[in-house]
Amino acid sequence: MAEGSSEVLRVAQGVLEQIVSCHNSFQPHHVDLQHLVNLIAYIFQNAATTASKGEDQYAQLNEMINRLENVSGMRQALEDIRNISCEMSCCSSGGSGVDETTMQLLRRLKDYAWNAKVVLAMAAFACSIGELSMLMKHRNTDPMAKYVETLKGHHYTTVDFTVLQRIGLFKAMIDVVNTNMAFLAPSISRIPKEVQSIKDAIACFPIASYKILRIVLQVTTILSKRKDSLESTIQELIELAKEVSLINNILQEKLLLCQRDAEKYAPYPYEDITKLIPRISISELVDKIMHYVRMQVNENLRNKHVLFLISDLDIPVEEIKVLNWLYQRTDRTYEIVWLPIVDLSTYDVKRFWELKQLMKWSVVVEPSRIETDVVESVKREWNFIRHSIAVSVTPAGEVVCQNALPMLWIWGNMAFPFSDRSEQILWNSIDELNGWKLDLLLDEFIVPDIRSWVENRTSFVCLFGGGDISWIQEFTEKVKYAAYAAGVSLKLVYVGKNKAKLGLSKTDLSRDINIIESEFRWRFWTRLESILYSKIRHGKTVTAYKTDIVIQEALKVVGHGGKGEPWAIFSMGPDTMVTTDGGTGLTIMSNYQKWRQDTTGLRFLEGLKHYKGVISGDVHGCIKVHLPVLGQVPGIMVCPDCSKVMDMFYTYRCCDE
Repeated sequence: MAEGSSEVLRVAQGVLEQIVSCHNSFQPHHVDLQHLVNLIAYIFQNAATTASKGEDQYAQLNEMINRLENVSGMRQALEDIRNISCEMSCCSSGGSGVDETTMQLLRRLKDYAWNAKVVLAMAAFACSIGELSMLMKHRNTDPMAKYVETLKGHHYTTVDFTVLQRIGLFKAMIDVVNTNMAFLAPSISRIPKEVQSIKDAIACFPIASYKILRIVLQVTTILSKRKDSLESTIQELIELAKEVSLINNILQEKLLLCQRDAEKYAPYPYEDITKLIPRISISELVDKIMHYVRMQVNENLRNKHVLFLISDLDIPVEEIKVLNWLYQRTDRTYEIVWLPIVDLSTYDVKRFWELKQLMKWSVVVEPSRIETDVVESVKREWNFIRHSIAVSVTPAGEVVCQNALPMLWIWGNMAFPFSDRSEQILWNSIDELNGWKLDLLLDEFIVPDIRSWVENRTSFVCLFGGGDISWIQEFTEKVKYAAYAAGVSLKLVYVGKNKAKLGLSKTDLSRDINIIESEFRWRFWTRLESILYSKIRHGKTVTAYKTDIVIQEALKVVGHGGKGEPWAIFSMGPDTMVTTDGGTGLTIMSNYQKWRQDTTGLRFLEGLKHYKGVISGDVHGCIKVHLPVLGQVPGIMVCPDCSKVMDMFYTYRCCDE
């Protein structure tokens, strides 16, 4: 690098500290600026020509504007452009000095990447150029242009923009904008921050951005002067154009080295690029995430038990709502921080911000700021694939559970401190033979009156699901009759087909049916799945069917729900529940007269259970269970009806129903 080139990116240490202090490393405003760059080039090109625009050029311009308006996050960017354009005007009209205004612009753009600051500042400059050019071209033909020009203070300005084109200022500005845009490409963002080329580039961004913004302000000030002053400063504009070119040359050298390294990390279809990413240990992984936390999140998280909520941007809104409900009832015994893992090539900034607004807890760091080795280690060490996990970490930084979500869904905050040991203790407190009870499936979040239902021994609760409206109508009528004849109070609860949002609504069913919808339905089905996951994680698979009634019955309901088939669960007070498929449940209730003797009142559930055993016999319906992979494949499962080992298949699915 030439001596002159290196000198151009030098500033006093105090100035550098001031520049860096104007930047927020947590950058919430990420937006695709390419359409903006195209518009800047168009404005510069047309400002430097006196020829009138034809219909094709107007059509091209309209297309560019339409594309710009449809870009996610562009509204905020355009507002920032308008604001810094005003600050530039104030500087050029004798307000604040160039150095002071440059710092003001940096503070205004603090939430953007260094490279994006250059693009937005140049867009504000182009806005001023376009306005001035338009007024000058129409001042002699349109009185309105003359009036506006006078009010804006441009009535004495006769700038010849072809001069800026001829001395290479417009070209130098567009070149440096394009170079900065190249640094924002996904291929560059995939390079780990530890790689020397990207480290060197990042180190020069603050001064380069500061210098470019300062030059833009200097040019704006020069163009605001009278004609005689402008003619005497052409040489100064030439020097500024050369300085922009020098800065661009330096950035181009850095970019070339980064692009060479980017090839090593490109997502080749037949090569696992994760092999090229440095491996880090679990302790190093936790340290890196906690470093993000210490930098971005308030003091409340220090020395606290933390759950790292790790997900992509497809995390269900229902999941966030349920977690919010639990989190707000913690008495701050633990904290949650979100670590969003995304594919930067398809990163939806708008979706990220929508999700963040829903969460009551903090975000560790904005997705594009997460280092590549952290992302790959999360996938490798904690088996994160697509579905959310919550890694439980003690104040000392020890990982005590790689996914605490299943125990959160089952027991809520009672599962604190969310360790494998605390989960085992909770299961030990539940009788395997008699633990299939109503309060294991429902809580106050799903049904606020659940406690009174469990405590009332004469309260007969019937949970049911499926999408067959004719079955539901016939089944509920039979249940109502049997409950009335037995002298028990009936609670009918419909929980939908499965976890998906599809299912019958209040308008489809009678008024006396309690309908569980939205996040409450999601919580019910997720709780059932979590019972299976938790049991599986603690070794309840092949041998469990003989001794563990909970895993047997949960497997049945999840199996029926996965196919959208009708099913029913019957419960009375704190007694063990009875689970049936839709056909068996309907048969039991249709034949109530056959088993009603001595089964009234408190003995109603006992008689129902006995009759189910009589009619079930050798009847066996096929059970299919669809479980999303949460870090590990469950392994061998046994059919709860016939005790045969179930076949296992891999299913790849891009989205829910």
